[in-house]
Amino acid sequence: MIKIERENTEVLLRIYLTIQQLVEELYTQADNAAAVRNYNDASVLTGQAEVLYRVAENLETVISEHEE
Repeated sequence: MIKIERENTEVLLRIYLTIQQLVEELYTQADNAAAVRNYNDASVLTGQAEVLYRVAENLETVISEHEE
């Protein structure tokens, strides 16, 4: 297995956490849009949240595979 330097692992972790915050914000906005029956926006926001969630999951895997 290839090792990633600790500094780079920390960067990946910060990016992961940032993506998680963005996902949460997108889902919150999707809920708000749905609450006012703006289903088109809710759908777009939910779709983007799902895409970013998958990116975060993949990044989490990379981080865990390269931890010391």
